[in-house]
Amino acid sequence: MLKQHPPTVLSQAPFYYQAQYENAVQVITMPFETMIQLSQSITIDDNKLVLIHSTGRAGSTLASRIFAQIPGVINMSEPDVLTQLVAARFAQPDKQAELKILLDASMRLLCKTPAQTAWVIKGRSWVIELGDWLHEFYPHTKNLYLYRDAESWIKSTIGAFVDEAKTTADQLFQYENETRSWMQLFSPTIARYDSNQHLSATGLITLMWLDNLGRYTELHQAGIEMLAILYSSWKLDPRRTALSILDYCGCRPTDLTAIEETLTKDSQAGSSVSQDSVKKKTIDSQLFDPAELKRHLQSHAYIQTANFEVANTLKL
Repeated sequence: MLKQHPPTVLSQAPFYYQAQYENAVQVITMPFETMIQLSQSITIDDNKLVLIHSTGRAGSTLASRIFAQIPGVINMSEPDVLTQLVAARFAQPDKQAELKILLDASMRLLCKTPAQTAWVIKGRSWVIELGDWLHEFYPHTKNLYLYRDAESWIKSTIGAFVDEAKTTADQLFQYENETRSWMQLFSPTIARYDSNQHLSATGLITLMWLDNLGRYTELHQAGIEMLAILYSSWKLDPRRTALSILDYCGCRPTDLTAIEETLTKDSQAGSSVSQDSVKKKTIDSQLFDPAELKRHLQSHAYIQTANFEVANTLKL
């Protein structure tokens, strides 16, 4: 007899892919052709679509949780299909047309439930690589971009994701190589980097940060509008930052009670990267190498400072 579980509200989950995996009771498989055919019955009003891009570790989950409190919003934080399409785009350059069709079908199916106010989809950091395709399909979308300065971002990322069990130099070296093997599927610069030259944790994360800000800049120069929000804005004035985002997207509710309550909570509570989980780690702060950060910054064509500010950044 199947054990009964209370229904999971995916719109409130900090990470959609994780909640979906943990709560799924059945898996249905079908050919891509059938999936694409089914998706054609769904229409997306892109005037009601909000896409949240970010570097990660910059307040994007908080932004997603804020949207989730608004009546009529269907919120999805990191559905994994978009991440996989990024890897496929880089790995299969000869199948771009087919992948674009899959992206459109996936977006339609994600938005299969009608939204009164908006569909809000937050991708993982790499999904910004799909920004041009998403704009091609949905040109009226409201786009947000959340980011932070390189030094604090690298330290935060190391604290959240570097495995603290890798205590010896050899263990750390192997861990960095293993991380590089999958990160190169999502980061063009890491994929192109000299395979004979080792990339430390700081090096890997720096290149990921540079790729992310560089991709935002490319999209901006191509005429794809986004409102960029620095992480420091959340620290300076979280309420005003939240309201600026909601006003930009045309989603400010009349009652702000739930929004203000959300601002007082850990948006990633219950996950492996919650504030409590990160605080329990004992990662050696020396894993951050400022010289390595500086070296990669100096090699970039135009992002040469750790506090580089992208165009159209919100000013409070």
